[in-house]
Amino acid sequence: MTASPPTPPDGPRRKPNPRRIEVARLKPLSPHMVRITFTGPELAAFGWSGPAAHLKLIVPDAGSHEAALPLPDGPRSLLMRTYTPRRFNAQAAELDIDFVLHDHGPAGRWATRAQVGDRLVVMGPAPGYKIDPAAEWFVLAGDDTALPAIETILAELPANVPAQVLIEVVDAQEQRPLHSAAKVDVHWLPRGPDARRAGEPLEAALCALPWPTGAGCVYVGCEAAAMRRIRALLVNERGVDRSRLVTRGYWKLGDPNHPDRDFGDDVA
Repeated sequence: MTASPPTPPDGPRRKPNPRRIEVARLKPLSPHMVRITFTGPELAAFGWSGPAAHLKLIVPDAGSHEAALPLPDGPRSLLMRTYTPRRFNAQAAELDIDFVLHDHGPAGRWATRAQVGDRLVVMGPAPGYKIDPAAEWFVLAGDDTALPAIETILAELPANVPAQVLIEVVDAQEQRPLHSAAKVDVHWLPRGPDARRAGEPLEAALCALPWPTGAGCVYVGCEAAAMRRIRALLVNERGVDRSRLVTRGYWKLGDPNHPDRDFGDDVA
């Protein structure tokens, strides 16, 4: 294959550019996920940077409906988390971000009480996932935190390319239609409410998946420890070339401040 395989962005990060945004709409997607649409004049300079990109979001403190801006001369104590932009409409100056509703972090807690008119701060986005147009197949696997990234990848896959999609969620009520021009086969994997089981159904499903032949690409995003187990499985047992594998530790059990650049590069 002559096309370059998708690799994690390894160039310098863009300089943070804080923008004030405001909640315009809230749309429940499932019992545990909501899509929040933000707007505001400062989004005029926002740019879409491709599927599975990420941005920084500063959310309000508990009891507040407006987030603080970062100080110009250095950091301050801010409730800041990393999210994947789901959609950006430049003409309407609207930005959609999907939130998993939970009590394990400030952004999830804020999303459970979000109201129209709440004011947040966004910085970014950083570069996203590079889709290889010559890939013969794709495997996209992740838990509910990776679902927005996987959906943005699905939206840009070449028409009729086969794609196996494995999504780990709390229960069957989280299932919803996923749209793509690709030939998509979606597997929803309920894990139950116990967060300590994070990644177990996903790992088992990847073990049992009939692996496609030919040159394809794999994207995995989930809990950090599970991501490392899955990465080792794919490289050492499935024989996936590291250059065609992108892994992301979206969160880590017991660590609300897990870094957003956990790619699992330490896995042998």
